[in-house]
Amino acid sequence: MYMNTEILEQIGFTKGEIRVYLALLELGETTTGPVIEKSRITGSKVYEILDRLIKKGLVSYITKEKTRYFQPASPKRILDYISQREIELENKKVEIEKVLPELELKLKEKEKVQSSHIYEGYEGIKTVFNLILEILNPNEEYLAFTLGEELKQKNVILLLKNYHIKRIQKKIKVKIIANEKDKPIFEKELKNLKYLEVKYYKNPVPLGIFIFKDYIATFTFKEKPTAFLIKSEQIADSYKDFFYSLWNASKS
Repeated sequence: MYMNTEILEQIGFTKGEIRVYLALLELGETTTGPVIEKSRITGSKVYEILDRLIKKGLVSYITKEKTRYFQPASPKRILDYISQREIELENKKVEIEKVLPELELKLKEKEKVQSSHIYEGYEGIKTVFNLILEILNPNEEYLAFTLGEELKQKNVILLLKNYHIKRIQKKIKVKIIANEKDKPIFEKELKNLKYLEVKYYKNPVPLGIFIFKDYIATFTFKEKPTAFLIKSEQIADSYKDFFYSLWNASKS
């Protein structure tokens, strides 16, 4: 009977370990010879694999007349192995949390200079939106030029709605400038969202530009969703000045 062993690989077993363990399940108590023949793994590797399986609690052995006989533990021991892995991962998580501040500090020191990044795909877009949520505090504000016609795309609307739920929960404010022709789209899709203020400019405006802290993000959803992210205090300040010059000339 065919058995899908992929799940065993996903929880940390190598292909060799799986083949040796399955061979032992079929053979029962045995020496290495039949295991080598059944698993089709060379002798030197079989000994290494058996040692690993012993450490994982899935194989045991007894010695008879100076010869080792190996036997498989119950497959239920796999659950014990998973539980042990969970404990180990939780311990590692605690250790990582201890060093995270130091790692974050190194990143911030590096980012004091200008930097630029490109993110592709919807997951890349989400990374930039999550950055906005991470670096802005409640009641802080960012500025944005509308995405324009791309707001008609269902995937874009879904992404923005999920993002704005998180933004509102954190009480982050946003000012948006859109072209007057896009007003129906905003009134349909983004109406009554908290901490969001929209003004409409009579002439064409830049599209998909977000300014937050010292960052400028440019989004495009044509062909492949892409975000271009620049970190520069000087460039961000110039974009903010430009934004407010249009903001003061726009209408609600």
